[in-house]
Amino acid sequence: MQIAELLFIIIWAGFYVFWLISAWKTRSPVKRKQSRLSFFMYGIIWVALWVFLLNWLSPDLLSERIIPDGIGFTLAGLLLTLAGLAFAVWARVHLGKNWSGMPTIREDHTITRTGPYRFVRHPIYSGILLGLLGTAIGIGYFIVFCCVLLILVLFVIKFRIEEKFLEEEFGEEYAKYKREVKALIPYVI
Repeated sequence: MQIAELLFIIIWAGFYVFWLISAWKTRSPVKRKQSRLSFFMYGIIWVALWVFLLNWLSPDLLSERIIPDGIGFTLAGLLLTLAGLAFAVWARVHLGKNWSGMPTIREDHTITRTGPYRFVRHPIYSGILLGLLGTAIGIGYFIVFCCVLLILVLFVIKFRIEEKFLEEEFGEEYAKYKREVKALIPYVI
């Protein structure tokens, strides 16, 4: 295993540990939520279909390097990964007890419009996607870019479900926020 791959593993493992600890520490009463099983099934179906289709169409494509192996790409990837995950952590910390892993409305839930939420409605997803893109660039294999695309699709599905919950709960207040702030990339989408 190359040192760069080990660094990416360490960064993502640290992020995951932080996420687990912070999820445990900030639990709060739930008013309404989506079933974990339903979202899990969306994910498994999407990933299985894409991997099966890609492997069937071109068995060697998944293991193909599409970014040249070089220190410049590795460093750029590491920096993007760190920047993306730092943005996601900032958003997670800023959201506090309103955060949930599944589309959920908490007791005393509020719309957060400050911190990273003034730039995008879903900064955690934006940060994770930037981190994944950085990892894909740093590692350079086609399969990692496929994972970024798959996770983007899953995040879009998930945030649409979340937004439906928020629109039902907050009505025009959330509709106004949606009109004013883009979902994933500031001023773009």
